[in-house]
Amino acid sequence: MRRAITAFLFTFLLPCDGFAVHDTYPAPAFSLTDLHGTQLTLQQFRGKVLYLVFWAPWCVPCRDELPDLERLYVKYRDKGFVVIAISVETSASGVSSFLKKFAVTFPAVIDGSSQVADAYRVSGLPASFLIDRTGVVQKRYWGFEKRSLLNYETDIADLLDLK
Repeated sequence: MRRAITAFLFTFLLPCDGFAVHDTYPAPAFSLTDLHGTQLTLQQFRGKVLYLVFWAPWCVPCRDELPDLERLYVKYRDKGFVVIAISVETSASGVSSFLKKFAVTFPAVIDGSSQVADAYRVSGLPASFLIDRTGVVQKRYWGFEKRSLLNYETDIADLLDLK
């Protein structure tokens, strides 16, 4: 219940002016099934720069962010960048049909029990984590606003060593 209230406050009542926190720590391990039935784990993405985004179809800033994340994914995936959308919504069919509307090609998983969201201490949506090639969280992003995209892209390019 507390999680639902916090998510409501972050999503609808508080301004969702995206901001980042530089805070390095080992990324919590996870194992979740994607929408095609494939198991995805943190370990299998070692050597890649990983952007985890916790979201839900009912979250307006999340919906605004998805097309921009798709653009970044397409631009940098050949350089070792992966986006994984972790939905806190439990309906796989609802999440799948929602993502099809946005033509999202990056992996999407469902964290129906919120175990992974809890491990990452997600308290509002969207919440994103930029993880380096060694599995260390380098940045946390709370909320989303278009003007923050340049910062996201700069952070991604830095971790990909694209200077």
